[in-house]
Amino acid sequence: MQDRRHPRIQLPLLVEVKHPTLGGRRCVARDISEGGVFVHLQEPEIKVGAKLKLTLLNPISVEVTPTPTVEMEVKRVEADGLGLAFINASGRHLWQSVEQLRSELAIGLDYFQVHLSFLVVNEAKAILLVQQHGRWTLPGAYLTVGKDWREAAKVALESTFNLTDVAVESVLTVNNEGDPDLPEAAMLDVYLDVTANSSGCKLSETARYRDIRWVDRRRFVEEATFANELIRELANTRLVQLIKQNAGMVE
Repeated sequence: MQDRRHPRIQLPLLVEVKHPTLGGRRCVARDISEGGVFVHLQEPEIKVGAKLKLTLLNPISVEVTPTPTVEMEVKRVEADGLGLAFINASGRHLWQSVEQLRSELAIGLDYFQVHLSFLVVNEAKAILLVQQHGRWTLPGAYLTVGKDWREAAKVALESTFNLTDVAVESVLTVNNEGDPDLPEAAMLDVYLDVTANSSGCKLSETARYRDIRWVDRRRFVEEATFANELIRELANTRLVQLIKQNAGMVE
């Protein structure tokens, strides 16, 4: 019996439909079934019964060469798309194989949410810590699909703390977290070294943090309660570097 402790996801497929009325149009296909598939097209000008060709553009490791194309019949026309039916068994078999591979991705096993954590250093060589749920941690934000991760860091820090001159210097480390009993919460955390001007720093009214603090002493890091030990270690290591810089020990 297949293990279903990890919820499965249904990824949409990028396809191209070709018909004299439509031309060649790229769109998204969803809801693949034994009988057919629904493709999203805005106000498609085509009649029920028409035959068109459907080509899969992102085969997702399907071992088919060339890129699979099948002939389909329009069974339903809606304002936002077309209900298409497979015309022959070979086309139906091909797309069912695609659907099987597409549905085998497991939340928490095959992919993670991506979270950016910011280790921010200001002009006074102090690091920014935030308090959430009674523990100290680094500010962060989830990465939205299609957004540049550097720009996402800048926007999050400017909007949440009114920081300026935000610059992502490097990636410090990457950590993946996940509990088998709660796979939906699986997360890939990317820790970024960031510099910023904190002269006008203030916590926005909509921020989820309870408190913020600029820290330049290791004692606070050593004694405070942190969300996890990795964050404490990263904060402590960065402070050691900053203290050495202030003492002229490194350039």
